[in-house]
Amino acid sequence: MSKIGKNIKKIRNIRGLSQQAFADLFSLSRGNISSYEEFRAEPKIEIVLRIANYFGIPLEEFIEKDLSVNDLLHYNTQLVLDANKLKIAQQLLSIPYLPALYIEEYLIKYNDLDFIRQLPTITIPTNSKLKQLAVEIENPDVLPAGYDFSNGDILICEEVVKENIHRINGKFGIMINTEGIRFGIYKEQKKNITLNLNEWVTYPFTLESEAQYWVLRACYSQY
Repeated sequence: MSKIGKNIKKIRNIRGLSQQAFADLFSLSRGNISSYEEFRAEPKIEIVLRIANYFGIPLEEFIEKDLSVNDLLHYNTQLVLDANKLKIAQQLLSIPYLPALYIEEYLIKYNDLDFIRQLPTITIPTNSKLKQLAVEIENPDVLPAGYDFSNGDILICEEVVKENIHRINGKFGIMINTEGIRFGIYKEQKKNITLNLNEWVTYPFTLESEAQYWVLRACYSQY
């Protein structure tokens, strides 16, 4: 049996894509993606080629190799390269790391968003020029539906600012204020943006507020 289904699931987790969002990239249904990941079906070869090309993964490795998180973080979305001829340089950057056990402690201790400056750091490969933050997942039940993150997974998030606000619609996001941390999906309607946990729970979004907003870039998952 090929490793395609398992690799698709890992790609989704790292890129912060729901099954539906992943399916939309390739004009498939959520059911198609679910069947691949659960090994109930294998995608046609033309679909395999499209997925591998989109994420810049060598075809043989995508089919036969149980790709690691490090493998997938070094492939380049929408960029097909011969790794023997060209290497994409990524800088290593130390970013603040918010452990799940200390989220409330930090918020209570500092009572403002300066607590982020007091956090421990972790080092990641990145080519982003914007601020980033690592957040550990403690309770997947507080996350929006469709995301298969587990306890201990670490989300790598990029700060939402004017320069990238046009790219957040439909993506997994985080809001942090002095009351705590909230998760959801950014939704844009009539030029207004909200962060939605579900159809009943919605958080306001404005860059002029004291809250900080982050959008998911990658995920280091526990396997």
